[in-house]
Amino acid sequence: MNSSELTELIKLAPHVYIIGNGGSYANAMHICNDLLSVGVRAYCIDPSTLTAFSNDYGYEKAFARWIGVVGERDDLLIALSGSGKSQNILKAILMAEARGMKVWREFGKPQNLNMQKAEEWQIELGHKVMMNLK
Repeated sequence: MNSSELTELIKLAPHVYIIGNGGSYANAMHICNDLLSVGVRAYCIDPSTLTAFSNDYGYEKAFARWIGVVGERDDLLIALSGSGKSQNILKAILMAEARGMKVWREFGKPQNLNMQKAEEWQIELGHKVMMNLK
């Protein structure tokens, strides 16, 4: 976890998009709000759009569809995942890379499958970045 590196990526990005599932989605929204409070143009997909895209395109493609619509070259995608194996997160990363976006992956450690610990690391990183941006 290198908050200085992520802070620099955020400073350079015109827009920051943050995704995750379950607790990681809650962390994504929390980090998004923290970034907004320090003047970063940060966005999370709203639940109604997420469920509409999931219904229309399938849950595995919902985040990728969103990134395909809103993401632009040099924007930043922050992908949060406890396991690093969620297909909807991996497909969104591929879409972001195809659009010329930068990608930051904050995945749980393979040897430590404790989701609670992975989610704690995510929010800790978000708080460190926010403090770096103040």
